[in-house]
Amino acid sequence: MSTQQRTFLGHPVGLYVLFFTEMWERFSYYGMRALLVLYMVDFFKWTQADASGIYKWYTSLVYLTPLLGGFLADRYLGNRMAIIIGAILMSIGHFLMAFEEIWIFYAALGFLIMGNGFFKPNMSVQVGRLYPQNDPRRDGAYTIFYMGINLGAFLSPIICGALKETPGLGYHWGFGAAGVGMVLGLLVYIFGLPFIKELPEDAVYEHPADEGGAEADKEDHVMTEKEAEKAPSAIPTLASVSPGFFVALGIATIILSPILWKFGLLAFDNLVALLIASGCSFFAAWILSKLSMAVRDRVLAIYILAVFVVFFWGAFEQAGNAMNVWADQTTNRYLTQEAPLPSPYPDAFVDVAEQGLWPTITSTLKNLVATNPASTASFQSINAAAIVAFAPIFAWLWVFLAKRRINVSIAVKMSIGVFFQGVAFALMIWAATYENQASTTALANLPEGFVLHKDLPELAGVANIEKPDILYFYDAPDFNEESDEAVAKHHSGELEETMIAHGGRLRWDASKQALEMTGVLNANHRDRILRATVPQTLVKEIWELTEKTHQAKKDAEANATGEFTVEYTLKDVPEGFDVKYFAGFDPKKFEYDEATNTFKVSMTLDDKEYKQILVAGADPVFRDAMNKLFVESSAFKVSSWWLLWFYVLCTLGELCLSPVGLSMVSKLAPKSFATMLMGMWLLTSFFGNFTAGLAGEHWEELEPTTYFFYVTLAMAGAAFVCFVISSRVTKMMHGVK
Repeated sequence: MSTQQRTFLGHPVGLYVLFFTEMWERFSYYGMRALLVLYMVDFFKWTQADASGIYKWYTSLVYLTPLLGGFLADRYLGNRMAIIIGAILMSIGHFLMAFEEIWIFYAALGFLIMGNGFFKPNMSVQVGRLYPQNDPRRDGAYTIFYMGINLGAFLSPIICGALKETPGLGYHWGFGAAGVGMVLGLLVYIFGLPFIKELPEDAVYEHPADEGGAEADKEDHVMTEKEAEKAPSAIPTLASVSPGFFVALGIATIILSPILWKFGLLAFDNLVALLIASGCSFFAAWILSKLSMAVRDRVLAIYILAVFVVFFWGAFEQAGNAMNVWADQTTNRYLTQEAPLPSPYPDAFVDVAEQGLWPTITSTLKNLVATNPASTASFQSINAAAIVAFAPIFAWLWVFLAKRRINVSIAVKMSIGVFFQGVAFALMIWAATYENQASTTALANLPEGFVLHKDLPELAGVANIEKPDILYFYDAPDFNEESDEAVAKHHSGELEETMIAHGGRLRWDASKQALEMTGVLNANHRDRILRATVPQTLVKEIWELTEKTHQAKKDAEANATGEFTVEYTLKDVPEGFDVKYFAGFDPKKFEYDEATNTFKVSMTLDDKEYKQILVAGADPVFRDAMNKLFVESSAFKVSSWWLLWFYVLCTLGELCLSPVGLSMVSKLAPKSFATMLMGMWLLTSFFGNFTAGLAGEHWEELEPTTYFFYVTLAMAGAAFVCFVISSRVTKMMHGVK
């Protein structure tokens, strides 16, 4: 059968339609991802652990739903309709992110998760279907396709980050820009559909005369799917028991996970993840039960390599989580001048209407090319820029080696990719040693709200606790409309646990009357620690004020007025109550009269405003000491060069693993399960992202050097094992290279 198509630069024209569609979709995804954790930590003022928990589930579920999307596409919808449905759902989700309300935030994430499930696997499969079986252009096609992904990923953090950094605009404008990108991707796909010509399943690649023709076919022959159905397995015993093994693994997970959760050895969300894993195990067994002989070997090879890809993504996806926080809080983002000392107070509120449209546009354009400081989000463009630079080299390299009969196996390529990822984190251990410096300030006594390491009941009897002593604090309660029980427990003995301050790097030396700290103190953790010192009376009053604004809004909506004003006079104002912490509030909607100690509020106060007001009432002596450490420790921020080379090394690993993996699945998967197995392959990103988020939940509990060391160790071990078994896995592929 002829496989001639209309081509451009040696590839089907449809590839370029998919290139630009995927480019805009990735523009939307990576623009949103670059802001997501920072949005939760800086805007909503959630803890790093809570933000990582949301990030963990969002970035994981966008790679779980492709399993459902792939199934519906294979059985009912077809690739094209599934892609259109997915693009529409994601467009809605991105635009919802432009709104502030918490429930809309969660709804937006839901739309994005479902939309990605329809979109992602079907795009990848369509690329493979543009080419006949055994076409050597496939690897190059997936690399070109991957360049489209990363062109979008390069542009979006810069643009969305610039909008976020522009005074008066902020996060919601950045999210809105991501929505515009998704709509553009949808339009490109719809208008480009006539150019996407998928080939029949039985189309076979015809060698041009200069490639050796029949002789090349004979030498490089790869089993077709029909031939593989009759060829003997390379691992007959293991292949025969593999369906039963996956069933047993799923059953064991279902039985053991709830037991571990019941005894407090497993968090509930981790229990859910393990139950999902058990479902995936049953699904994997079902697919294997429908296959036999060499075809089953090939699918098993996909499963085996998927394990190592989980390790890779678990480290790589720190980019949007822990490494994003590192860039924001620990990296000196001033590239061409000395960084000024930071202010301990929030930035002043900027009204776009009063500032004017042209100054806002000018400020945004400056932020697009700003180096002083570079936006935090822009650092995530480094990986994408490096891919665009290096992807053609890797595409040329694989073809160059193949023409000379030097084929680096898929498994070896992946082990190299995991190894590079480990080297990247080893580099960050070195970077963290420069941040790991001490600063000190005088502090005669600790205020209420703290406990020393040696005084914790669970650590009683621990010998040789060095001085100065590590600080733990009783965390102030988050605002919760449903119950104020947490307020009553604040500063009381009823609290079951304390939080470690600054990952154990904040200490107090009673003998020297000094507060000591190692590393850079970030503003979010500083404010959280300060809230522990707020008098209980003020906590209750600010809680009451916050509740009154919610009730006033409900009353205004019931009366169809929509507007309200709440006045509230503090009964017991603590010493040193500092109104400069209200600088970020809209002065038209939030006023505080220092003469009468009265709030006049025409907006709904949520958890983030409640927390900011509490900081104003923190113990003034301790707050001054923490602010001094905050300013002085900023000198320990590390150079941006560390992140540059970190992302370059990550990129080298990614190019050895990700496009190769997509191509491998398109070659090894039997046609009847092609999209479902692509969805299964994307599950490596589900578990990898979950692992990344799980690790990020402990970012503030560990010193950066320790955190980076653990990741490096895991990558080195995975790379070694993958390399050792690579020859066996290659045999299971039965000629696929």
